[in-house]
Amino acid sequence: MSLPERDLSIIVPCYNEAKNIPHIVELFREAIQDRQTIEVILVNNGSTDNSAEVLDQEFKKVNDPRFRTVKVEVNKGYGFGILSGLEAAAGNVLAWTHADLQTDPVDVVTAYEKFKEINDPKAFVKGRRKNRAWGPAFFTYMMQLIASAELGVKLVDIGAQPKVFSKEFYTTYLKDKAPYDFSLDLFAQYFAQKYGTIYEIPVVFKTRKFGEAKGGGSLKTRIKVSIRTFNYIKELKRKLNTT
Repeated sequence: MSLPERDLSIIVPCYNEAKNIPHIVELFREAIQDRQTIEVILVNNGSTDNSAEVLDQEFKKVNDPRFRTVKVEVNKGYGFGILSGLEAAAGNVLAWTHADLQTDPVDVVTAYEKFKEINDPKAFVKGRRKNRAWGPAFFTYMMQLIASAELGVKLVDIGAQPKVFSKEFYTTYLKDKAPYDFSLDLFAQYFAQKYGTIYEIPVVFKTRKFGEAKGGGSLKTRIKVSIRTFNYIKELKRKLNTT
């Protein structure tokens, strides 16, 4: 028996998320309900814990063909994990969100419904975070000011999830071109704003319950990621000016 055609593929990069994986599967199953045209791809992004075993156990337990995994043998970065999932995606509409569950899986479905309502392949729907602590919010605000000024387009809440867009957007701007690290969000949002239209949905930012923050937990980590992102903004600007 052939599987139904997938319209939406949701990519969830998982790096050492063994404790979180059962909750990811449970909450996404609740979010997509009985929609057979949605698939969820959990990318085992070079994990060094027992994520592979947990994924196998969970998929066997739920026995749901809408859920599958892509395995990255060696971690090459957050962006590489997402891009690996996007490459394997069957949907006409693509999305990614984080495994930390700080953005509710329901928000991906809400963003997808908004994308379908807009009915424009150049549309790009993303979250805009509410209820954030002032410290992380300040870092985000400063980074969006710097990125907007340097790149010449208005960029808001760059790291917010989810991100929903057409397969056409992926093949035109992301495939074989996008960075492998946390700069992927910036890269995608730049092209979405430059050559299309960004739409936002409000998302309530929650506290991570399981696992460890990868890109913005401690102040030290946040500063490190911000410096790396700032350097990438400069690099991207140079590349854009030479093309």
